[in-house]
Amino acid sequence: MFQCKTSEQPVVDRQETAAIDTIQKDSIKVETEITKDTLTKDTTPPKLTPKQLQLCAFDEKMAFFRSLKNEQKINLKYPGKLLRKGDSGIAVIPIKRKLQLLGLLKEDSLTIHFDSSMNTAIKKFQKMHNIRADGIPGRNTFRFLSWPVNKYTQSLEKNRNRIAQQPDSLPATRIEINIPEYTLRFYEIDTVVQQFEVVVGKYKNQTPTLNSKIAYLVFNPCWTVPHSIAVKSILPRLKRDTTFLDNRNMFITENGERKNHHKIDFSQFNKSNFPYKIFQNASPGNALGQVKFMFENSHLVYLHDTPSKYLFNKDFRTFSSGCIRVNHAMELAKLILNADQNKAIIKNKLAKGYPVKVHLNEPIPIIIQYQTARYNEQLDMVQFFYDCYGLD
Repeated sequence: MFQCKTSEQPVVDRQETAAIDTIQKDSIKVETEITKDTLTKDTTPPKLTPKQLQLCAFDEKMAFFRSLKNEQKINLKYPGKLLRKGDSGIAVIPIKRKLQLLGLLKEDSLTIHFDSSMNTAIKKFQKMHNIRADGIPGRNTFRFLSWPVNKYTQSLEKNRNRIAQQPDSLPATRIEINIPEYTLRFYEIDTVVQQFEVVVGKYKNQTPTLNSKIAYLVFNPCWTVPHSIAVKSILPRLKRDTTFLDNRNMFITENGERKNHHKIDFSQFNKSNFPYKIFQNASPGNALGQVKFMFENSHLVYLHDTPSKYLFNKDFRTFSSGCIRVNHAMELAKLILNADQNKAIIKNKLAKGYPVKVHLNEPIPIIIQYQTARYNEQLDMVQFFYDCYGLD
């Protein structure tokens, strides 16, 4: 665990010490015990706030990277094939040099052999960048291995400024989402209870940073298809086959009135004149899954479940149109309802088969932020993430 100086040592009053010298030996013993007890209490470091913890970790890591200013140029290129434990070759040497530079590998291990120590170091490096820690340096691992040291210092400086602008204290119960980390954390009493993988918006449909409060959950949500998706993805398919909607439990409305889509000639419409709204009923294949989490914001984004679970296996997860998809969303729903002391029984709500709102007694704060570097208290490590929106 990193060390952070948070208070100065107490100053001993010399006059008080001189006075003590005039007291009898028995009194001195008593006074000494009291002084020891007082000093012990005064020197106990206070618990750091989440903001202080981040800043302290950043400052320590910044000092480390600045000490590496004499970095030698290391020629790191993806070798075109996956290297694994037990392999040998000159391609191993530059990887080991970079791991040594970062303090992840001992200096006496510079050989052409991909040994156990290198495998362990690669896993640490992968965790440091929040990618799959399998010990195999693939393309995503090489993306970060190629970073020069000054990229780390620049990332720390920019993200330290972001953290410095955050409030000094945060609600004890809250949800935090870090976009470039693709991670949601649920906190109670300022402690991470559980974390979840998330999918965020594509580069052209970026998930916004914001502060709000989750006011209610909707079980069995009905999806209102965004107009952009309707005209770009669905309309071309409807021109070929109107049963596309039937197969996906969808329907069409115009001015609030449901229409028979089999009687519509979709060939006459394009992106600029498509007059309909498309909805998807609650169902196992619904794009919003079994639950969505609603909070006030001007961007009209929300959290939701998804049937596309395979995307959570990817290292970089920018696939949505702006909303945030949550892995194991029903587990998050349980945590929220338990924290809210809400007696709603989820299975009963789901059994209804139609959208059901559950309002929270006390809305839960949600913070969506963009940090390409962050101190992970569980791993005791400053992690660095891919700048998916190019904001650094």
